[in-house]
Amino acid sequence: RLIALAKAGRYLSRKYVRLKIGAVQKRERIAPAYLQRVKDCLRRVIEHAASKKVRIALESRRGYEEIPTERELPGLLDEMGSTQIGYWHDFGHSQIKENLGFVDHAEWLHIIGARAFGSHVQDCVWPAKDHEAPFTGAVDFEKLVPLLPTNCLFVWEMSPNKTAAAIRQSVQTWKERFGE
Repeated sequence: RLIALAKAGRYLSRKYVRLKIGAVQKRERIAPAYLQRVKDCLRRVIEHAASKKVRIALESRRGYEEIPTERELPGLLDEMGSTQIGYWHDFGHSQIKENLGFVDHAEWLHIIGARAFGSHVQDCVWPAKDHEAPFTGAVDFEKLVPLLPTNCLFVWEMSPNKTAAAIRQSVQTWKERFGE
């Protein structure tokens, strides 16, 4: 509903703010049990993943209600205490959360970027149309990419309706700005 209000020009209206605060309060109230389930599951798979030389990356989520949030993730990674588990950055998801007023995309990457194993490269047209070709929306790649480790994987995640020409143009622009 927040996205619909933003699209209708009612971003940060009283109704928008009221709905957002209510959603945050509800999520904060029910989150601890779900976060504990995530921890229990991760503890079971981390050792097995390590024995197979597989790393686990927790992706930034699109919806605020999803587990874990940006506030929860650093502590979760610390608590797991394993180099087998890290972060997977999704540029589109994080941009949606910035557009809706939940996070500051660059500030978030300053906090978590060093722990990123990889990322989904996509752009986002305001407020919440993700899976767009890079450099066609609101994601400030020039500001954000340097906040990720040099060995970070970049996996392009496009909507199937993107043309080959649009994707090729984005790849060319990416190479010009960031190299291979």
